[in-house]
Amino acid sequence: MAKKSTNPLARVFAFLGGFHVAIICMVLLLILTWLSTLEQTGPGGLYWTLRKYFSFDAYVVRPTLNGHDLPIFLPGGYWVCALFTLNLIIGGVFRIRKGWKHAPVLVSHFSMVMLMVGGAMTYHQSREAYMELEIGDKGNTAYSLTELSIEVAEIKEGEKQNPTVLNSDVLAGVRGKPTESREILLPNMPFDLVVSDYLIHAKLYPVQGKVPEDAVIIDGYYAMAETPTGFEEKNLSACVVTIKAKQSDETHQLLLYEGVGHDVTATIDGKVYGFRIHGEVWPQPFDIRLDDSRGEKHPGTGLAMTYESDVTALDENGKDALKFKIEMNKPLRYKGLTYYQTTWDVRDGTTYSGFTIKTNPSDQWPKYAIYVSGVALFVHFIIKLFGFVSASIARSKNEQK
Repeated sequence: MAKKSTNPLARVFAFLGGFHVAIICMVLLLILTWLSTLEQTGPGGLYWTLRKYFSFDAYVVRPTLNGHDLPIFLPGGYWVCALFTLNLIIGGVFRIRKGWKHAPVLVSHFSMVMLMVGGAMTYHQSREAYMELEIGDKGNTAYSLTELSIEVAEIKEGEKQNPTVLNSDVLAGVRGKPTESREILLPNMPFDLVVSDYLIHAKLYPVQGKVPEDAVIIDGYYAMAETPTGFEEKNLSACVVTIKAKQSDETHQLLLYEGVGHDVTATIDGKVYGFRIHGEVWPQPFDIRLDDSRGEKHPGTGLAMTYESDVTALDENGKDALKFKIEMNKPLRYKGLTYYQTTWDVRDGTTYSGFTIKTNPSDQWPKYAIYVSGVALFVHFIIKLFGFVSASIARSKNEQK
């Protein structure tokens, strides 16, 4: 019987790499996945449910079922995955028995580590946006449906001049916190901004009749918070922007609302500036042209049942570089970007296709990890099978002597 180490670090190392930690992590992930699947069908929706259960800042999760909080608390899925990855590295790579007979098991464990690392890279480095085209159109700009920005630009003769974009990272500290405010310095503008009263989902009202006491009225309108929908792309955000001129005591207040669809303007130091809140703009390195699109809807509903699109990627000179047919489970991968068709619709006789565009450095890692692990386990099974057969034959020969 092996003697247990008295070194505290060695004991911690052995504990973290033990089977019990692996089993606990797998059971927790099973429970978290099951509960989050049940919860996402409710008003929370997929986006907010995933953030609740598996985001980096979700250390502890209290599950909700049918609108009622369950009397249990669970560790966040992100950190369970992190512990499981550490367990795989210590127990499945470092502490596993070495030798050619155990090499396939070592490879399968290493591939599972890469699967978990790929998931972490997807969480931290992937980016997603949306583009909609009608047949014959081309585009190279996508918009985020979940990450919002505020665009500020001087307007001359109806054209925006060198827009400044305040991205979602800058606004994260005030989004959904109407009592908080944040001052943002703009070195390239003759003014600074203060963003406040930032509502995740709001509705715009004209000043008529009784107005709520906490309403901020600007230009005859005010925004009031609505219950956020479970589908983040359907939430319409609103915020108040206070403009503070640098060379004078001049100030302006603007109410920005995502549902307006155009710039709100203000004149500062004799110049006109436009302000707008919308999804973050993501320029693409090439144009995509929608050549044709086909689809069917479920009878009696407006939901697409099947759809596919013929697209062409254009080079820098506008010439055809790649033709491809995007189907529901067959995306276009080109120059580091992946195009999935996610919507299809016919409006006023015009066919539209909507594409979710993702950049993900570990996009194919799960597939490769599963392939490698499957082959490694198959080889391990063959080795064990031949060992068993050889031992059985040797045992039979010994019994015959």
